[in-house]
Amino acid sequence: MTKILLMNIPGGPSATDYAPVAISRVMEGIDQSLNCDVSFFDLDYYRPSFDEIKSRIQAFSPRIIGFSAMLTPAYTYLKRLSNFIGDNFPDIVQVLGGQMSVISNIILLKTKIGFCCFGESEPAFSDLIRRLQQNDFEIGNKDDYMDIKGLVFLRNNIPYFTGYANEDIEKGLRQFNYNLISKFTNLDQYIQQIDGGQHYRDRFNAGILKKFLSLLYPENRGKKLGIVFASKGCVNRCSFCHRYYKGYKVIATDDVVNYIDKLKEDCDVGMIMFAEENFGMKGSHTQKLIEYLKGSNLNWSAGAVRVKNIDEQIIKTWSESGCVHINFGIESLSQKMLDVMDKKTTVKENINAIKLCYKYNIFTIIGLVIGMPGETEQTIQETIDNLSDVIPDDINMPYEICVNYVQAIPGTQIYEYTRRIGLIGPSLEDEEKYIESIYNANASDIDQYLNFTEYEKEEIAYWKFYIYLELIAKHIKKHGYINILKNKKSRRQRVGLIYSLLPWRIRKSLLKHIVILRFFGFNRLIRVLLKKLFARKIKKNGNTDISLKKLIRETPAPLREDEVNTIIFRRGYS
Repeated sequence: MTKILLMNIPGGPSATDYAPVAISRVMEGIDQSLNCDVSFFDLDYYRPSFDEIKSRIQAFSPRIIGFSAMLTPAYTYLKRLSNFIGDNFPDIVQVLGGQMSVISNIILLKTKIGFCCFGESEPAFSDLIRRLQQNDFEIGNKDDYMDIKGLVFLRNNIPYFTGYANEDIEKGLRQFNYNLISKFTNLDQYIQQIDGGQHYRDRFNAGILKKFLSLLYPENRGKKLGIVFASKGCVNRCSFCHRYYKGYKVIATDDVVNYIDKLKEDCDVGMIMFAEENFGMKGSHTQKLIEYLKGSNLNWSAGAVRVKNIDEQIIKTWSESGCVHINFGIESLSQKMLDVMDKKTTVKENINAIKLCYKYNIFTIIGLVIGMPGETEQTIQETIDNLSDVIPDDINMPYEICVNYVQAIPGTQIYEYTRRIGLIGPSLEDEEKYIESIYNANASDIDQYLNFTEYEKEEIAYWKFYIYLELIAKHIKKHGYINILKNKKSRRQRVGLIYSLLPWRIRKSLLKHIVILRFFGFNRLIRVLLKKLFARKIKKNGNTDISLKKLIRETPAPLREDEVNTIIFRRGYS
């Protein structure tokens, strides 16, 4: 019997509530004829020390360790762990799957990982296990593995890709197997209480949470939240997003319904969250699902919906079927920036989607990505002005904005643009150094941001706060000071009340310079002021006003030897 130990690489400084879906699919997908004993160590939840990991490996004695790694910024942790395991257990074969395999060239050259599986794990992982069994787990001669599609490994010390596998679509569309995973970890972390669990508590302040919960059916508020998939994939490729999965596929409605019914019965679920990238893309499929939800007495949410896929009748029907929360890929309300991002949406469509949610009592978090190439004071102001038009008429309707600076992540257009303009050096070591620098980085922090604009970095640090505070000022203007004081209790709202008392030009300038002082210090503030007064303004990277995809195609970059066979991963699926 071949023992396999699977581990998920932590994606941030604290445990996530997102279920280890990929691990579940891998465990179910392995060919049963291979006679494998598969275990799972939930590193993200338990956060064990390396010595504790060593003890677990010694106790289980696996021949193969499989890492599931979703987020490239977690590369630093993966590298340390892989090399630690390789030093202590050199005979164990290490395999990586998940989105981090987009940098398989770096991983294979800098860690003790022997193979990366690119794309769906099956049939590549089972084929690899079978060949390892046949070769008595000897991996020195990589020619023995060249006929297995979907693998990346070192051949003559150069990363080599064997080509895309004919993937097992059905195995890749499996739901999260909570019964299976509960044998290895705390299921309460992934199927949490709606009203007291981490998922909404971490995302909303107390006032917003209370108002959001009021949107649910009363009998569901004390029940649990379960994740469900109705589809997989997306039809677009935004320039800051990585397309790891090819195409868009839906899961049979009957299978989705049966899974939801089982969640209700086994886990006391009162709300489900559709966790895919692009819910509602296929209208006929979604309509059947909505008909079921309408009679289910469940509340539900959709974590990602394209604004092009909805209209008033759809939102009205979703609301009537128990929908209380939809997130759209808004990103900006400046048309120039939407075009740079390759969003293939319009400001009008974004505004319409937000307004429809408020009209039908569906909560939405307006997520913004700022600091893309071409972002200016004008585009930020356009976003604020357009957002001020969608402030809910009902003061009790939660109005939540989330602002992040764009992160250049491998596999995205913005990452390739970053390399082309020299913000990341040309060597493999330069690239690795940058990837290690974003380990545990928070996209809302200015520290991690690479400056793509024509301004000094210090000058744009205030943009995030400016958006928040200006929208609070607009909120106050619409609803009045007294009503805001009665209904809005958060610290941000209290600061906004004071901020809004000042004339616009004064408060904007004051905020900008306070933020520079707070995050960069007095000397940098003086430097910015002197430079603005005496230095000639030099355009840097901020004059972009076309699609990044088009820009990159027009300016091809030279390839290093280590990425000749793997650059295809960086380009993703268009």
